[in-house]
Amino acid sequence: MEKSILDCGAGGTNPPLSLFYQHGFAIFGIEIQENALAEARLFCRENKMPLNIIRGDMRMIPFADETFGFAYSYNAIFFMTKPDIKTVIGEMERVLKPHGLCFVNFKSVDDPDDRAFCETGFARRLLNSERFSKFEDEEADSYFGDFEILRKEKRLIDKKLENRDRLKQAFIDYIARKK
Repeated sequence: MEKSILDCGAGGTNPPLSLFYQHGFAIFGIEIQENALAEARLFCRENKMPLNIIRGDMRMIPFADETFGFAYSYNAIFFMTKPDIKTVIGEMERVLKPHGLCFVNFKSVDDPDDRAFCETGFARRLLNSERFSKFEDEEADSYFGDFEILRKEKRLIDKKLENRDRLKQAFIDYIARKK
């Protein structure tokens, strides 16, 4: 497969695109949150890595049809509402080449974090979302009608943090191939 990849939600202090850059991928990312985009751009400058991360909304991916061999959204898509998530999966399908791979993770209903987002936070301001979207085990399968689901895994995380608190999370991960 062509080594071109799109990261939807590409910002932050250590963009995963850097790993793909080191392995010779043509890399592109979009990020809607201003602070996360600024952090990613700083990382690019400091590490001399042109990761091609631009301001963008994964609900309207600013790339042409069938541009990428791979597209992913990791720990980002569940900040949106379920109707928007369905739109995003359709957009990822649109920009993937035939047989391209999509990697995405969803919050599970088993995730204990049910706090509302801050009134001034990016999820409310930019995404009109009040809290994480959570999915039953089979619920998100319907979003992948134009894909073959290659792998689906539910991950339950329970780990002790340095400050002695416990972090409990639950995700449903998908790897799917565009038909």
